[in-house]
Amino acid sequence: MFRATFVASSVRRVAIMVGALSLVLVAGAVQASASTAGAAKARPTINTFKDWDGSQAVIPFGCPDTTTYGQVITVPGSKTTMNKVTWVWSGMGGSMVVRGELYAWDGTKATGSAVFETAPRTIAFADSAWHHVSFNFHGASVTPHQKYVVFASIDKDYEQCSNYTVAWGAVSDASYGGGFFVFQNNSGNEANWTTVSWNGAGIDSTFKAYLGT
Repeated sequence: MFRATFVASSVRRVAIMVGALSLVLVAGAVQASASTAGAAKARPTINTFKDWDGSQAVIPFGCPDTTTYGQVITVPGSKTTMNKVTWVWSGMGGSMVVRGELYAWDGTKATGSAVFETAPRTIAFADSAWHHVSFNFHGASVTPHQKYVVFASIDKDYEQCSNYTVAWGAVSDASYGGGFFVFQNNSGNEANWTTVSWNGAGIDSTFKAYLGT
């Protein structure tokens, strides 16, 4: 179980307590920059960027604790492949190795084997601006009308994280009705993806999902 706590301050926050760990939704904490100004050439199938205010974020993704962030989606009836997902992240001062993952979703957690896992990549931003971060799933096969969780995690490369966290762009959960933002505090244990229920935060991530037929 987790407890939602609302803290009144000059920066609006929603803190979601999970044991001794916290997940915080912050408005206006990070400045948007021109680095995210270029729109993707392909038209996204699912797009919450249109509702993002350019600063609202959920933190902290990385090490030592909250190692897995993601988004549950529902595949539209006309789509059979997952091509790419793009999020917007901000953070500086360290580095971590991240993989993009795609799994079926059973209602509370990832289930089965990976539909697709991307190659590991190093994240080490040189500034605190917002950056588009895309993971290519190369037309991985998905089933129309079924739910999946698409996520990024450092669990399989946990030892390569140098005490580094980033913020993810976040929007209201009203932005996308087919799913919601989810996370796990795994501390490097990827077995939890399919054995332990994930936590939600009552929001959506700021993301674009590109699906095909």
